[in-house]
Amino acid sequence: MRIDLQIEAAPLVLRLQNGQRRLAYAVVNAINNTAKRIQAVERQHIEQEFTVRKKDFVLRQAAVIKPFASVMQGHPYAEIGVGQKPRLLLSAFERGGERKPFTPGARRVAEPVVGGPARPRFAQPVVPELRAGKLRFDLTKAGRRRASAVRTKTYLVPEVGIFQRTGPTTTRLVYAFTRGKKLEPRLRFVETAEKEADRWFREEMEKEVLSAIARAKGVGL
Repeated sequence: MRIDLQIEAAPLVLRLQNGQRRLAYAVVNAINNTAKRIQAVERQHIEQEFTVRKKDFVLRQAAVIKPFASVMQGHPYAEIGVGQKPRLLLSAFERGGERKPFTPGARRVAEPVVGGPARPRFAQPVVPELRAGKLRFDLTKAGRRRASAVRTKTYLVPEVGIFQRTGPTTTRLVYAFTRGKKLEPRLRFVETAEKEADRWFREEMEKEVLSAIARAKGVGL
């Protein structure tokens, strides 16, 4: 995403002593302050729109500023975007899409049953011991079942799901194998960023111009 902005205060700052340098820092500071405002609003929107289980991790990835604008590094711009960590689905909610299996070659998605042993409540993350990646059902070289499957009393039914034994003749469904779900475009990252940039950049630039004039004590005006 790219947002172009016009800076009308440039002639005024350029008249100051060391005007070009002061203008460069004023612009960079205004850009970075605006980016931080966008970041705060994007994170707030995530909390309002989604059920966030791993809050610290997800909010850090909700709006990542990299790089910041910098005079020293020659970056007269800042970039802000949604994190692209493995298995993070946030960016898929921008345009919408389909939740596909993370495992290469897999045809089904293992969805934990809400209210079941893996996910007792919807807002909770999956219990570590019952994470699908840890439940391995293939045999060991000695022909024995994997320790994780024995310990959790779980077994896999192809194309159906993962079950857990609760008694001699009873079981319960832990994961259901599905074809995935449709992801609705609920993120509105670009729309929010454009709105906040239009709202705040002019004000941030005015603050930086006044600050530059104050530091220069008006010399050159």
